[in-house]
Amino acid sequence: MSDEKSLLTGRQLLIVDDEEFSRLFVVRMVRDLGCTNVLQAGDGIKALQELAAHGDGVAVVVLDFNMPGANGLQVLKAIRTGQAGAPRDTNVLMLTGNSDFGLVGAAMAMDVDAFVIKPVSLNVLTDRLTKMLRDPREMKPVEIYEAVDVDTVGGRLMGGRAPVATLMPKPKARTTAAAAAARKGVGPAKPLPGTKRVEFDQLTAGMILAEHIRGPRGELLLGAATVLTERLLNRLRELQPVIRLEYVPIMVKPEE
Repeated sequence: MSDEKSLLTGRQLLIVDDEEFSRLFVVRMVRDLGCTNVLQAGDGIKALQELAAHGDGVAVVVLDFNMPGANGLQVLKAIRTGQAGAPRDTNVLMLTGNSDFGLVGAAMAMDVDAFVIKPVSLNVLTDRLTKMLRDPREMKPVEIYEAVDVDTVGGRLMGGRAPVATLMPKPKARTTAAAAAARKGVGPAKPLPGTKRVEFDQLTAGMILAEHIRGPRGELLLGAATVLTERLLNRLRELQPVIRLEYVPIMVKPEE
């Protein structure tokens, strides 16, 4: 049996999605990867019940954002704050659609372990799970996760307002050229003093954002002054097929 086919052998997974077709599609894929112990939940409340009953044995939670009862952000927060009956460092992979990027910032603040853009493919899911189960990480103190306001963010999602989750005031209008550049993450034509534009593929851990990184419709993903960690960079790489960043403004030291 190949390594890929045995990736999830002996592991228990919880698949949470209110769309039955999507949920069963993912269930079939994780079974193809060797998982014979799959729990399912059609909403966030059921997911929390499953975690309360089986949380100590769940290796990975595959979690949709937009669900009734308790949304994906609320379930993730319950896990990270120790309120879900599962270890705080339980691996959480979140499924996201093109309209969910306003929620991504909150998920990253709660150390989500991976994103997969819908529709889910076996190759992408395998890649995310392989890295997730291989790479170690540490949890922040509980109070850091408690401070993330997922109820407000999730409320915008469930309320159907647009933009789904703008986490900061709408920026002032820009010229057409500047606005187009900002959407690509390239910033102004001439970098501001103390900053430089770095190609997305050249970003490295330790760099500090000079400007906000936003999603396709202006949703805030990461705020200016955020220190890029390898974990955050991995999340951005997973979202890159949709956010399509070309350049990112980075703070530089005077001697640079």
